[in-house]
Amino acid sequence: MHRPHQRLALPRTERHSDEDEPRRTLAGHEHGLWVEAELGEVGGKGARVADARTDPVEAADFVTATGVDGLAIAIGSSHAMVTQSAALDLELLRRIRSAVPVPLVLHGTSGVPDELVARAVADGITKVNVSTQLNRAMTDAVRSLLTAEPAVVDPRRYLGAARTAIEQQAAHLISLISRPTAAVAVGTTSPVKGTPS
Repeated sequence: MHRPHQRLALPRTERHSDEDEPRRTLAGHEHGLWVEAELGEVGGKGARVADARTDPVEAADFVTATGVDGLAIAIGSSHAMVTQSAALDLELLRRIRSAVPVPLVLHGTSGVPDELVARAVADGITKVNVSTQLNRAMTDAVRSLLTAEPAVVDPRRYLGAARTAIEQQAAHLISLISRPTAAVAVGTTSPVKGTPS
């Protein structure tokens, strides 16, 4: 627990009990950590309950009971999607945002179309988790270079292409979540506790 931030992202079905969460949060806070929990069932990666969305009332009760600093919610995204075809329930997001006073997190953002990502940030998402999109950019760049130049054996050549691809994809994502429509996420809800830097 010496990392600058700790994230608890155990789906509800895998938690030992609700009584464990406040203890885990307290332990994280004692070590100066920002604690994030996931509530609902984000699809992919062995999801047990298909399409189990986060309930706003349950989310508010959970945040109050546990003291977590951030809450990852299930509103239609799915882990490990290789296409941007997820459909987010933005109305549900707005209801959760109104009920919950901590930053909201979207897991599985790689599978969400760009415009929906921007709208989700505008409607209350504070943090997005992206992995598959970056992995795909890196893998595609390596594959493309090695296909075009099969004699290349120096990893600096293909890793350079991979690094450039990730930089470009990251710049695109940063510009997407930094749009003016995405900059102010919350209207008249309670103040939101700070997110990790």
